[in-house]
Amino acid sequence: MKRYYLLLKRHGVVLLTCVFLSTSLHAAEETAPGIKGMSEEEFTPAKEVLIVRYVQIKKPSHMDVESLKDAFKNANGVKITLQKQDKAFPYGGGSVKNAEVKAVHDGSVIYFQISWNDPTRNARTIAVQEFRDAVALMFPLGEVEITPSEHFSPRMGDREKPVNLWHWKADWEVDLFAKDGLEDMEKRYPNMYDDFYSNPYNPHDYQELMTSIEHLSGGIAAHNLLSESRRGRTVEDLNAEGFGTLTTQDQQDVNGFSKYKDGVWTVIMYRLLITKDHDDIQFVPGGKTYFNIAVWDGGKKDRNGQKNISIQWHPVILDKVKYN
Repeated sequence: MKRYYLLLKRHGVVLLTCVFLSTSLHAAEETAPGIKGMSEEEFTPAKEVLIVRYVQIKKPSHMDVESLKDAFKNANGVKITLQKQDKAFPYGGGSVKNAEVKAVHDGSVIYFQISWNDPTRNARTIAVQEFRDAVALMFPLGEVEITPSEHFSPRMGDREKPVNLWHWKADWEVDLFAKDGLEDMEKRYPNMYDDFYSNPYNPHDYQELMTSIEHLSGGIAAHNLLSESRRGRTVEDLNAEGFGTLTTQDQQDVNGFSKYKDGVWTVIMYRLLITKDHDDIQFVPGGKTYFNIAVWDGGKKDRNGQKNISIQWHPVILDKVKYN
């Protein structure tokens, strides 16, 4: 006991100093921007407001980016700075530095146009080494006022503060126009060889097995949107309440289309202003909400949490409908 007391007396100051330094470093790590924790900037909405202009849109028989260009010609874009996702595993991104967002509505439907630079078009995810280009918009559910004193995470929302996400995927758009509604293995590997179709024994049984959803297509059997063919849309409608809670909706209400030209993606996502789904954000002309954005660069192997993000909410105000 005496020996222990002498050791403590001799080295106590050193031990206390180490504990103090460890605690200080841990606290600094928790609050340092870009490492862990949330900075005050992330709880402060951006100053620039996205105005959703009211425009009368004569919908063409086939909507695409080109046919809607006149609808966006007087819409003021908001340029948003992006950075790598650095708060939740797997960390990553950082190749896309900014994106521009414009928005219009016609009193019935709201349209968001997102543009960003990307040197490569990545619209296939058949091989394990392939990753898609994509973009997502995120909105808080309900009427909220986000301020530094009213914390609402701009990264996937918070517990009891849910968000609605619209996730456009480049490969889903390719699938939309592919044979049978899904670009499959033979497109990626045109000279592929398989043992089932070429097996000379009991070909009927092998053919039946190869076309069996229950045996070989578990994702389709489970109605997984990633596996489904003939989705009929390019955008997934989702909800979240923080990291690790992302869930697809039973009711899919959002759609979209894109154009890739000269190293620039232009994506338009659209939906009815008001839906009957309580898990959807509801847009009211004359009202206010917020949005945030994430972009995936498939050429840089972005996927899941490895993405380019904005770390602030961005205010949105909808023009009132003008009646003649």
